[in-house]
This record gives sequence, structure tokens and C-alpha cells, in this order.
Amino acid sequence: MATDDEEGQGVEAVGRADAVRLTEQLRAAIGEARRAAVVLAVRVRDAHRARVWAALGYSGWGAYAVGELGISRTQAYRLINIAESAGALDRAIGAAGALGPVSPAGDTGTAPVELGLSQRALREVHGRLDELTSTVTERLATAVQAGPVEPSAVRAIVGQAVGELRRMPLPAADESAGDDEAVERVLADAERWPADTAVVRRLVDEMATLGGRLGRVALELAPAYLSEQEAVGKILGDFADEVGCDVETILAVRRYALTGDRRALEGTWL
Repeated sequence: MATDDEEGQGVEAVGRADAVRLTEQLRAAIGEARRAAVVLAVRVRDAHRARVWAALGYSGWGAYAVGELGISRTQAYRLINIAESAGALDRAIGAAGALGPVSPAGDTGTAPVELGLSQRALREVHGRLDELTSTVTERLATAVQAGPVEPSAVRAIVGQAVGELRRMPLPAADESAGDDEAVERVLADAERWPADTAVVRRLVDEMATLGGRLGRVALELAPAYLSEQEAVGKILGDFADEVGCDVETILAVRRYALTGDRRALEGTWL
């Protein structure tokens, strides 16, 4: 592998003024890229909230993401997570009054864009937004009491809070915690350590458990004597809409509840 010095052989180094100019251009380009990434995430989230796949004739969100956006369902949900993190930080900054009023829905993404948070950072804090936003609001509110807070100071305070949370280990598993909390923890672990097979295996187990729980509800609503077509027509179509899930996934978890075979969940979130 070539070293930095070897790669630069034969190329004359620029002067300090040009180096500063090029570095500023790079920073500006990175800022634009981050801005565009958050805007994209917000648009994807809005499309998901509007259930656009139904109007366009797709069977569900995953099919729409692949057919219209050219990305997988997993990628689409990651973008939604980014948008939700951005919106939560918007609201936290607005609650502290640090950068003036923002939309109550946190839809613009202005604050995190200007703060320069990367997609990875926004993804990694998604599972712990309550903790993060509480810290950000408290610290910014304290800073505001001393007088107007410059954007650079807001950037430093929020960046520090995000960095601290990303470095902080997740709480140890609590057997008394609810299923939702367990899933949030294991999702955050998998985002942080995607190459750790033990973590990935635990994620699969948790998601299968979640699928079984949802499947049992679906089975109670539409007992086994109903065909899948009858189940969808009578109740599961409306149930899928209520829980924000596509019909295919609801049918898959119902099959899993019936058989106990995890292969029934293939093509859903597993």
C-alpha cells in the first residue's frame, strides 16, 4: 500500500494560501453533501408518513422503495431514522431558544444540517433520542441564560453531546425491561458494531421475537381457519394500516405464529 508521501511524489506541493483555499472548498463541499443527505432523509420520511406506495399501486413500503427510489427497504428505514434524529435535535434546540423558533414538527432539519452532523452520527443516536435531546436542551438552556448563543457555540455543545452519547456504552440488558426497549437496544448495538456476529445474532433473535408477538395478535384477529385472502379482506388489511406495516409482512408474521418456523419471516425485517 502506498504511503501518503509516495502517492504525492511528482506533484508539487501548493503554497499555504492555496492549501487554505482548497481546504475551505472541501469543507463547503462536505457541508453541502451533509445538507443534501438530511434533506433526502426528510423527504423519504415524509413519503413514508404519506403512505405514497398505496396511491402508486405498490404492495408496501419495501416494494415502493425498490421500485421508485432504487434502494432497499433497510436503506429507506435508515433514512427515516436519520430524519427522525434530525427533527428531534431541531426540537431540542428550539426548546432551548438557542437558534430561534423552529417548526414544532421539526421538519426542516435546519439545525442538524448547520451543525454538520453526519448520517452515521444521526443513525447511531436514533435509538437514544430521549437521552440526547434532554442533554442538548439542558446544556443549551444553560448557555442561553448567559446571553445570546452564537451558532458556533451551539454547534460545539450539540456536537459534544452527540459524541459523548456515541462513545457511551449501552446499559446492560434488563430482563424486566419491555420488548420495545430490548429491540431499541439491540438495534443500536447492531448499528454500532455491524461486524459483530454475536450482536447480529441477537438482533435476529429480537426481531423474530417481535415478529412472533405481532403474529400472535394477527392470529387472534384472523384465526387460522380463515384463508389469507379472507383474513386480509376481513381484518388484516385494516390492521396493517393501523400499525403502519404492509400486508405481506402481517401475513408473514401470522404464518410464523402458526408454524413457529422463522423461514416464514424471510423477506420481512429478517
